[in-house]
Amino acid sequence: MDVLECINEKRSSRAYTDEVISKDVIKNLIELGTKAATGSNQQPWGFVTIDDKEEIDHLSEITKTYLKEHLADYPYLAQYESWFDNPNFSVFNHAANLILIYGNTKSHWYVYDCSLAAGNIMLAAHSMGIGTCWIGFAEHTLNTKEFKETYHIPEEYQLVSTLSLGYMSKHLNPPKRKEPLIFHP
Repeated sequence: MDVLECINEKRSSRAYTDEVISKDVIKNLIELGTKAATGSNQQPWGFVTIDDKEEIDHLSEITKTYLKEHLADYPYLAQYESWFDNPNFSVFNHAANLILIYGNTKSHWYVYDCSLAAGNIMLAAHSMGIGTCWIGFAEHTLNTKEFKETYHIPEEYQLVSTLSLGYMSKHLNPPKRKEPLIFHP
């Protein structure tokens, strides 16, 4: 699949098979992520990979509980309140794999650089028949001091992206988008 085809067809996938993506494929995806452009060549990214289904399910429950208890702090999530009470809802889409991308805050450009790395990972995964979804719900619980200590993430690194990954259980049609808003022709 060429890059233009990949860009035109890529969708956020939220339905995966139970097949775990091999460590070699995950490593390859991360290496492709690090080919992204980076401000002043600082390459401020760091990664955590999780492929334990029970651990992913546990992190989903922790995240749902946290969000229910702190919903007033995140009014933009109010529309999802019923999801957090649903025992069948998984924050991580019942994925068998996660890639978490952290950025070193010593770099002014860490958010941009890590976002570009995430984009590379998502496009590379799509070209391999692997679905991905950027998970915004998890930004609060996967950036705590406790979580960072458990996964050996240095204090100066901040979570930028949480990606669920899996082999897609169904084919998705290409996305439909509005015409781009161009302010000056």
